[in-house]
Amino acid sequence: MPMRLKDYLRKPSTVAFLAFTGLYASCMAFIFWGTWALDKAPVEPDNAIAYAIDDGARWFADVCAGGRFIPSDLMHVVGGMYFWQELQYALAAYLAALGVVFYLRGRRVPLVGAYGGGAAYGLMGYCFTLFSAGHLGWFIWLMYGPFAFGLVDRCVRKGKWLNWALLGAVLAWSSAQQSDMWLLFTVMTFAYGVWCLVRTGFRSVRWGRTFAGVGVCMMVALPVGAPQFVKAVVNDLSGRDRQIAESTRSSRSAGEKGDVAREARWEFCTNWSLPPEDTLEFVAAEIHGGSNDPRVSPKNPYRGRLGQQIVVPPGRGGRHPVTGEIVKPGDRIWIPYRQHSLYFGILTVLFAAVGVAGWMARRRTDLREQATSTPDDMASARTDFSDVPFWMGAAIATYICALGGFTPAYRLVFALPLGDYLRAPVKFVHLLEMCTAILAGYGLAWLQERMGKVRPWVVPVLCALVAANVLDLARVDRKYLAVEDVSFHRAANDAASDVVKLGGGKVYVAMPPQEGERLVRDSLGFHLAQTADAISEEGVRFVLASGTALRNDKTLGERWRNGSLKQAGFYSLSAKHGIRNTEQSSATLVLLQVDGVPPPDKTPPPANRLAQAVTMLSILATVGVGAWALVSFLRKLAHGARLTSAARSANSR
Repeated sequence: MPMRLKDYLRKPSTVAFLAFTGLYASCMAFIFWGTWALDKAPVEPDNAIAYAIDDGARWFADVCAGGRFIPSDLMHVVGGMYFWQELQYALAAYLAALGVVFYLRGRRVPLVGAYGGGAAYGLMGYCFTLFSAGHLGWFIWLMYGPFAFGLVDRCVRKGKWLNWALLGAVLAWSSAQQSDMWLLFTVMTFAYGVWCLVRTGFRSVRWGRTFAGVGVCMMVALPVGAPQFVKAVVNDLSGRDRQIAESTRSSRSAGEKGDVAREARWEFCTNWSLPPEDTLEFVAAEIHGGSNDPRVSPKNPYRGRLGQQIVVPPGRGGRHPVTGEIVKPGDRIWIPYRQHSLYFGILTVLFAAVGVAGWMARRRTDLREQATSTPDDMASARTDFSDVPFWMGAAIATYICALGGFTPAYRLVFALPLGDYLRAPVKFVHLLEMCTAILAGYGLAWLQERMGKVRPWVVPVLCALVAANVLDLARVDRKYLAVEDVSFHRAANDAASDVVKLGGGKVYVAMPPQEGERLVRDSLGFHLAQTADAISEEGVRFVLASGTALRNDKTLGERWRNGSLKQAGFYSLSAKHGIRNTEQSSATLVLLQVDGVPPPDKTPPPANRLAQAVTMLSILATVGVGAWALVSFLRKLAHGARLTSAARSANSR
């Protein structure tokens, strides 16, 4: 093995990184055990678990037509989405953990503290178990967003143009989905940037370079994120307005205006607020139950107050579905519903408390040590705890906001610009998790600093506690996994292929539900054939019927016999092999073509040149920033190797 590689592998930072990666890989293997096969997937109600056979081509066509482009979208063509089904969640958690490590190392937190805080963040309950709901947009933020805080710190301290450019890029990439969560974290990133300026001291800040750096950040963020920024402003805001209007109309008169309409909007936005008693779940998992998806937690559904507040409509009443209490029309009740954990990890919370205590202890000793140490000695010797007050204040603020409708303080958030577009205040727990994980890293750093200098066993014990915390979080995360079989979706569908060969068109699936009607419809959709709900629907050119349907549906039977439905293929149906061509004597499905219905017009819509130009600019900016970062990293690596070689030569003389 080359000497330089040996030296690199022996470095404590490399050993820590490899150990962390191995631990995380083991946890992900455990959490998603049973779903790693390509024909298995986690239950994810809000995310696709099966994909069209030309998924990669569709993604590429969408990008060419002016859709968004972010680096993680390359999964569609590199490996395919069946390969990345679980790995996309695992990768997001891993990168989120490294984002926290990146920040903590910048504040001179030792390796144990940095990786301990980062490892906790990636697997904390609300952060990670949302895979069970299929909220992929949140995980896209996790791939990029956590690096913003470390970049802001380095931008203010060092002022390198590359850091400013990367900050703009990660802010843009993390905005791809869930614009509300992106907005919350961007506001916290901005607040942290202001804190960094205050921490540095206004007289010490190089204001010219700082303003220029902000310009570089915006010059990168705007072109890189232009497609998703346009979508957030044009589609997401209008979509939320429609959602609020439909929700409020269901419980109030459509003609009500003013304060009444505003109060209805308040009720909509404060659904899924964090009940104060659920705070206990930060340290005690599932004390109020697990998921309300019966496939995930069939024996232990969530029974708390996190959910939707409704008014019992007229003519309804009876027993509450959870508490069993008698409710009457007009009563205001909570319908509990969640698909995630709220568990932070008891060790995570304890380490965070130690981090706060350590900062307070350091405050009492800093003045005395400043009298006997030079600034350079202090800057290189210990962890910089000066950010702890920010994360303490942010933790308190985000916890109060997470309470939402359970506290009048949330009226201040609701009154802010765009504050009345934010739904589900429990989302603020995501920010609280970030604060807690970072404080936990500081807590581990303080323990190592306080006891590790004279006790060689301290670091191994802290490493063991970090591993125990990660394994404990993985144990709880595993409870939110349910496995779904997608083998039929992935299997061949010769009926869909024949539809395409015959010019395409809508297909009406005529078969009883108990014979797999829903699966067959889904399979057609995944294999390029568009389905219809009835044979009378406009554009229906084909009927895929079972023998039962042909015998029992008089209309279909009559049209088949009089020749208006022509035979186009016979198929067997199998969960393992899909829908395959076969002889008429052994067929269970028949494809019938409706006579006289022309094939659909496949003329593509006119290209949106402006959208295409914006997407091309986004791609070029992304490639440019990525190449800049890669070249800088390789130069830094080569420089470090030269220094090591020079030191070895000097020692050999």
